[in-house]
Amino acid sequence: MNPVHPINQPVESTALRGEAEAYSPKASPKAISKVLSIANVKIWFQRNAFNLHRWISIIALVPALVWSLSGTAHPFMAHWFKPPIAKEFLSPQPVNTQTVVIPLSEVLKASGIQAIQQFHVVQFQGTTWYQIHQVSSPERLYFNTQTGAPLTNGDALFAEYLARQYFIGTRGYQTATVTGKCLVTDFNDDYRFINRLLPVWKISFAEGSYDVYVETSSGRMATYNTPARRAFLWAFQYMHNWGWLNGAETLRVGIIVTFLSVILSGSLSGIVLYIFLWSKRKKSPAKGLRKYHRSIGIAVSLSTLMFASSGMYHALHKERLRDERGQPSIQAQSTFTAEELNFGAEQATFVSPPIFDVGVVRMPENDGSTVFYRFSHGVKNVGASLSDCCTPLQNTDKDMQGKRPEKIRVASYVNAHTGESLPKGDVLYAKHVAISLAGLAENAITGDSVITELKGEYGFVFKRLPVQRINVNTPDNLACYVETATGTLAAEVRQSDRLEGFTFAYIHKLEFLKPLGTDMRDGVAVTAGFTNSLVALLGLVLFVRLPKKN
Repeated sequence: MNPVHPINQPVESTALRGEAEAYSPKASPKAISKVLSIANVKIWFQRNAFNLHRWISIIALVPALVWSLSGTAHPFMAHWFKPPIAKEFLSPQPVNTQTVVIPLSEVLKASGIQAIQQFHVVQFQGTTWYQIHQVSSPERLYFNTQTGAPLTNGDALFAEYLARQYFIGTRGYQTATVTGKCLVTDFNDDYRFINRLLPVWKISFAEGSYDVYVETSSGRMATYNTPARRAFLWAFQYMHNWGWLNGAETLRVGIIVTFLSVILSGSLSGIVLYIFLWSKRKKSPAKGLRKYHRSIGIAVSLSTLMFASSGMYHALHKERLRDERGQPSIQAQSTFTAEELNFGAEQATFVSPPIFDVGVVRMPENDGSTVFYRFSHGVKNVGASLSDCCTPLQNTDKDMQGKRPEKIRVASYVNAHTGESLPKGDVLYAKHVAISLAGLAENAITGDSVITELKGEYGFVFKRLPVQRINVNTPDNLACYVETATGTLAAEVRQSDRLEGFTFAYIHKLEFLKPLGTDMRDGVAVTAGFTNSLVALLGLVLFVRLPKKN
């Protein structure tokens, strides 16, 4: 029998078909070389793809399990198992200005205090106090506004008073036993940078082993923890964020990016194998664990790619390090002498009551600097004319029933020496803070607006409200968010931040599912995390039980 020439031989595979075409008398040497090269690559891939997938995946196994399982902790600690607290916000209480008898300057001179960074007027224990922020200490001082007498351990007492307001009523507790007080001046494992506020007091309660963190300068609660929540936080910090490498940021990011690259390669190689082996799988379907590994793996492959790629982008985004360093405040650069602070009963009448808070700021004016009192007080909601005197600190729009609030809180700025009101003072001060802390040129500012909700590019991670949004004419469309109550640059958002924030929110945290409800979104995220872990474990079993494929 005469041998069959290859060109007349039936071919089944693409590679063999390519080789057959190379034997054509009409084919050029270049075409023959190209076809044979493609054929060789395909043959090599068919022979080695399976083993490549196995070894890539086994390298990615432990990181994939750690990230998948620890990622499921976030919904539990943030929503499902979040412990109850009586209040997360306290309604501002009007200051009894009739009790402001002794001028602040006299109190400071009598106490030998030459200069301060800030002051407020607060009420607790049935008394009105001057709260003094010193230059040399994060702990505030308190002086009776009627007698000028100091309050021993006043900051700790005020912190306990605030913490009780937030805590009392939790699980029916009408009283609470304080077991510890600690002034926190740096972020740590229990109080992470995501909480933003510093310094804060940690007040520990015996009931439920709660720790409540409060900021005495603003009276707000930063966060609270219980033993269960602390465990979730620990797991998330050390297993998901790899906090055990904190202090070696380059090494941490390098290792994270390397393993995420391996996970992406393992997932992509699995998808390619699934596609290339389609015809073979139809003729000889997989059975047992291999069947489940393939089916579940291809079902969750999209979520694997989403989580890994967005996580890598987040890790490589350099601007997130700026947030971890904290939010700078101009108060750290400002000092006021006792002679400049003549606040007393007369100055309390500069604005319409009720007054909720008062502070002091310094702004450049007429080639010099001027001291202004910043009042937070209430006025009737008269719409657009508010901008002539003051800046709204809350939403003034109509509610769902079409009703507009009759009274709102506003910020007014009054010259400390002349008593003259400064039109649009909050905007002017926000611009001064942005120029000073962000290094802006005044002529680069193109607009401003007040933000009273945490949403969009200024999300819940930034914590502070209300803030002024200062738009800046830069190639990256910079927006500076300034909390004028504390003189803090709460956020600097650039175009790259917006893109990374959108990617992380919608691809990594599945925010696109939020219209279906928070529970549905978190349920999908947890299911994806556990299912990815199952695929990894099935792959490990197959790696151990099945021989290497030649």
